[in-house]
Amino acid sequence: MDLLEFWTKSKETIDDLVGKFMNDLKDWEVLEMSKYIMRDGKRFRGTLLFLLNNALGGDEKDAYPGALATEILHSASLALDDIVDYDDYRRGKKAAWAIYTNRRVIFVSNFLIPTALNIISQYGDRALNISIELWKDTAVGALKDMYGESKDYFKTIELKTASLFKLPTMLASFSSGKSNAVDLTMDLGKYLGIIYQLVDDYVDCVKLEREKLVGSAKQLFQITEGRVDSLVAVEFDRNKSEYLKILDSLPIEENYKDSLSSLPDFLAYGLLSEAGIKNKMF
Repeated sequence: MDLLEFWTKSKETIDDLVGKFMNDLKDWEVLEMSKYIMRDGKRFRGTLLFLLNNALGGDEKDAYPGALATEILHSASLALDDIVDYDDYRRGKKAAWAIYTNRRVIFVSNFLIPTALNIISQYGDRALNISIELWKDTAVGALKDMYGESKDYFKTIELKTASLFKLPTMLASFSSGKSNAVDLTMDLGKYLGIIYQLVDDYVDCVKLEREKLVGSAKQLFQITEGRVDSLVAVEFDRNKSEYLKILDSLPIEENYKDSLSSLPDFLAYGLLSEAGIKNKMF
């Protein structure tokens, strides 16, 4: 199965789910801002849920609510991040707060977050409770990202980024009827999320001037004293190895094994290529 083709197809499905969700919103002001906040997403986290759900033998339609909820939470987190970081642009367009003001975006985000958690409740109390804990972890991670010490770099990126990778992989265990594997699927998401943020921070360290580095990218630069390549290479390989070990322990259907095994490299090369860093892996 071609991973890029699967992602493209999944994105179309998730965009349709988002569109239907928007059509059910009645308040025009909430609708307008929600549409803007959720526009043009890559839908990778929802796609990850589909991929793992299907690989575990689940019906993809059973993963629709989880994918929608994951994308709502991810989009809300980005809208709030932009306010905190004073980022004027997101996905090539003005950030939501720069158009609607930070107060209004905070209010709408506070509408979207419990709405997403309510959708997740369809999978039962355990799935909901884990989702709430993961959302709390993202809040702690955001604090560590802004105010934490560089020595806690890996804990920071696990909390701030990997939590929203754990969410779809965890939900896949419920949507596929394999809730006994929830801990393993969460670990799968953890290592994938760490890899994603590690490479994303590496890109910032390579592309940006030192004084422009913020958050976890700045922490990475500090703990390596600017020599990021060797640490990133070692940690990428280590987290990829742990990811593959967990994948081998899950009851994955044969036709999905190659796609799931290639995800760490797929993510890394995608981020590097997007940043104009080609023919080089750290």
